[in-house]
Amino acid sequence: MLGEAIPVRRDRAHCTDKPWMTPNIKALIKARQRAFTKRETPKYKSLHAKVTKLISNAKATYYKSKAEGSNQSNPAKWYKTIYKLAAATENQQSLSSPDHADLMEIAYRLQRSFAKPWLGI
Repeated sequence: MLGEAIPVRRDRAHCTDKPWMTPNIKALIKARQRAFTKRETPKYKSLHAKVTKLISNAKATYYKSKAEGSNQSNPAKWYKTIYKLAAATENQQSLSSPDHADLMEIAYRLQRSFAKPWLGI
């Protein structure tokens, strides 16, 4: 009886959804894809631009809300949040540059591979 008086609204949320994906963005993506399959190019381009802008704004708002606030009250928590948002790992190894001998070997191999087709000419 209550369902007849007040319509039930269902939002589709999946465990793989990004935190900034809203039902509005999902609806526009669905409309954009419908326009694409019907080959309605002007409508598709318009919806594509709108979806891109909405996702960009939603991402910025999400990251800003996560990053601000706790940097003064709890710097450790703020650092962990930023570290997590950046998808950094704790045991990152520093990159090392190859030494001169390795670079010379790479250059020699490249030279041979590029010169090989021209050897018989």
